[in-house]
Amino acid sequence: MQSQKKPDYFRFSFKLKIAFWNWTGLPSKIGSVLAAILIGFFGLCTTPAPAQTVRFFNGQNGLADISRNIFAQNSDGFFYIGNKTGLYVSSGGEFTRIDKPDGSPFKDTAAIAGGSDGSVLVAADKELWLRTRGGFEKIPFQFDGRISLAAYGMDFIVLSGEGPARNGGIWRLYRHQGANPVFVPLVKDHADSQVPSRSPLKTEALSVMASEEKTVWVGCGAALCRYRDGGVDTFDERQGVPHEIWRALVISPDGSLIARSDGKLVIIAANGGVHVEDIPYGLPEYFRQRPSEIFMLRMTDGSLLTPGHGSLVLRSSAGRWDDMDWPPGYSPQVISSAFIDREYGIWLDSPGRGPVRIAGFPFWKIFLSSNDISPVHVSGIRHDAAGNFWIAAANGLFEYAASPSGHDGDHLLKHLELENISFLIRTGDGALWTAEKGKGLIRIDPVSGQVRTLPSPEPVTGALALDSGGRIWVGTVAGLVRIDDPLRYVSHLPTVFALQNRRINALCFDQFGRLLVLTDSVLFQQTAEENVFDPRVDLESFDIGDGRAMAVAMSNDVWVLGTKGSVRKIFLPEDGSPVASILDDGPKNSDSTTIFRDSRGWIWLGGSHGLDVSTPNGWSHFDLTSGLTSSRILPGSINEDDDGSLWFGTENGLNHLREPGSLPVLPDLHTDFLSARLDNIDLLGRQRFWPEGDRKLSLQFIAPTFTGNREIKYQYQLVGVDPEVRYSSINFINYNNIKGEKIIFQVQAQDLLNYRAASSAVLSVRSSGLKVSGFKGSWWVVFSLLAVALLSIILYRRIKLLRQKNFEAAVRGRTRMMEEMQTQLLHQSRIDSLTGLLNRRSILDELDELVASLSPNELIATALIDIDHFKTINDTLGHQGGDYVLEQYGQRLRQSAGSTAICGRYGGEELIVVFMSVSSTEELLTQITKVHECLREPMIYGMSEVVATCSVGLAVILPGDTASKLIGRADRALYRGKKRGRNCIVVAD
Repeated sequence: MQSQKKPDYFRFSFKLKIAFWNWTGLPSKIGSVLAAILIGFFGLCTTPAPAQTVRFFNGQNGLADISRNIFAQNSDGFFYIGNKTGLYVSSGGEFTRIDKPDGSPFKDTAAIAGGSDGSVLVAADKELWLRTRGGFEKIPFQFDGRISLAAYGMDFIVLSGEGPARNGGIWRLYRHQGANPVFVPLVKDHADSQVPSRSPLKTEALSVMASEEKTVWVGCGAALCRYRDGGVDTFDERQGVPHEIWRALVISPDGSLIARSDGKLVIIAANGGVHVEDIPYGLPEYFRQRPSEIFMLRMTDGSLLTPGHGSLVLRSSAGRWDDMDWPPGYSPQVISSAFIDREYGIWLDSPGRGPVRIAGFPFWKIFLSSNDISPVHVSGIRHDAAGNFWIAAANGLFEYAASPSGHDGDHLLKHLELENISFLIRTGDGALWTAEKGKGLIRIDPVSGQVRTLPSPEPVTGALALDSGGRIWVGTVAGLVRIDDPLRYVSHLPTVFALQNRRINALCFDQFGRLLVLTDSVLFQQTAEENVFDPRVDLESFDIGDGRAMAVAMSNDVWVLGTKGSVRKIFLPEDGSPVASILDDGPKNSDSTTIFRDSRGWIWLGGSHGLDVSTPNGWSHFDLTSGLTSSRILPGSINEDDDGSLWFGTENGLNHLREPGSLPVLPDLHTDFLSARLDNIDLLGRQRFWPEGDRKLSLQFIAPTFTGNREIKYQYQLVGVDPEVRYSSINFINYNNIKGEKIIFQVQAQDLLNYRAASSAVLSVRSSGLKVSGFKGSWWVVFSLLAVALLSIILYRRIKLLRQKNFEAAVRGRTRMMEEMQTQLLHQSRIDSLTGLLNRRSILDELDELVASLSPNELIATALIDIDHFKTINDTLGHQGGDYVLEQYGQRLRQSAGSTAICGRYGGEELIVVFMSVSSTEELLTQITKVHECLREPMIYGMSEVVATCSVGLAVILPGDTASKLIGRADRALYRGKKRGRNCIVVAD
């Protein structure tokens, strides 16, 4: 690796610098063609492939225009870029310009928003266009000046200019099935009121907006306004929000808002708490001149990316600000716009340089030493007691100084020129031990700097293990060696004491502390006599080659990796024969070269196709497209640091994964049709009529993705033609000699590499009529038609009587069925499907009615219940585990709340209980305490016991309380309970 001028430790990998289109006098199109040819040639060479963590799109005409590119993505995964030259779309590859129905481009694109149903709203040429599966449709709407668009469920929010107070407006674009889209003001005056609305959304200048589900946040004047359920809440200086013009808004998954102005950052929690801090970086000149274009992105780990200093700055979830580290060779001065796609790639635009996509940020980092020499083929990583960072590599042992910023590669303290060393362990005295393959062990004292070599009577293989008693087990080419007291000085390794004349390739301990020893052909297990090993598994019968590495799962299954790249999962019963199985749901490529189990119990497999990891939530895959510097993982190069972070050695460098548990799961794919033609008839259009006769059916389909799109497979079937489901790796198919007036074709994508499913796409069309081209002597057709008509008359008379008898019964049955359906639909519209409780709207309606009908002597109470540390539950058990906890909470709440209480899901992990009849505060506290104790009882999920506690905020209605005020008091009590440490009940004042 090359040293860098700036001693940055973590940088993104970027080695491919294509400048063909910049050659003097060479047209851009020719340069692009030559670039593609040379890239393809390099891809066929045996040299290591350059990293593609950063992907450039500046070689495409129109995208490198000096104007600002803006980004959007719809729910199907299609990615859109708009600028002054036009509108462009990609399904994961190159971008294609799309035009208006009349063939003219979407010039001067001002805003784009992707909808939840695959739709896209585009503001261009001072016009508004809606794209659905049926194509583009112009919306009757004119704007002049700035415009902002945001998805709002199935609808859209449109902010024109600075809102109604400045000759603009803020509307909701309603889209009802089968009806034309309709614009409705977001805030309307009451029909029975003579006084105009004083909502700040109508009286203040609006600067920016953001929406999430059914909530819209707007910068209104010097305040922040939240529109939800038809009402508007204002957050200004009275709530602690500074008097600023807000430029960028982000809504977090927990419902909190993050907003920035030119120099301030404010966070408004879902419960109304406000946090304010100064942004320690000034704005680049570009945004000082264009403040309305300031943006902010929230990463899935909670960090924020926003303009600052010379380009971009990053605020960690812990609140620490720092400059963004850029890929080597790419340090733009200005980033004018940014976007996060559904697969967590970051899109950045620099005027005149075009858009780029960065994968893996901020999770995957790359170690770049600031010194002339860097570790190569890393096999071990450890921190010493002083915090210094040690790396065992093929070209020696490296010590780097501890860095308060966490950049462990800033300063090289020591390089020991050792050859062919592997593994790195730390004993109780703080000493580091590594194996020098073919020779012996090396002991390093980090405090004194003393390095001592312990030669071995037999060459060591590099297999090391440290047991709970502090003893070191060493594998050699002729058996097993053990150092009983590593703290005592020894001049050489002891002789082989077990498994003589067997090459020891790997050592690890099972869940019961017994040592497992892997040789070329046999897996041994330690017996009750610790110096005796029982041969448990003969590897030759498993077709995996010689045993090379292994890992023990939390279930105590042993995963064995052989020289053929295959992995076998072996169960070792206490009595009986071992049971071996293949990884049915694991990697499809048998090319693994390394296997590792981390402290979480996750098992990692590395090979020439990247990384695969088995977690409680299933399998995940990582390679170049997801942030690694190379898809080729080196043998024995996966390591875990003391802080739980993971290191991966690749042929192009060392990758670091700081928080494996926070890695987002890739979303499922959506299969879509790109085109469907029957001869020259567009089956996706609105005109669907085709004449009789043999026809050619041509179909093209896609599953949009920027992660591993070359590995997508398709399964499809044309009903009536294909006798069974067919499979293909290409995304188009042609059928000849298609007859009939109906076509039904179903296709589904499969991402086998990333273990993702996809929704199906179904084409079901029927011709609007069959055209008869002429008889020309075919009088039998006329005769057949007359015969059919006569037969129809006879059948009609007989059927008429039968229909008359059954009509009344059918009407009664249909009426009864409709009543049952209406009852079921009413139930579904009121009940939350996961918890079985009333949904938010229904419980609030019930509470409104109770408050309105309450007599002066009656009391009611409301309790808000929040599951403690629910994000941790999701991270630990997965989203299915989190759903299970919510489902259990719903059942327990219904059972414990009593018959005089109604229960609902308030939102997310928050539940609500309304006590309809309260006789005394003491009785109410007794009742809510029983509910609290019931909810926090342990529950069993899978094989694990889960304890999910909760915090409760309780409020009894006071004179003058509305339903909203009552809930607000309970919410504030809940907030105080969280501040006190959670798992408690707090009564409102």
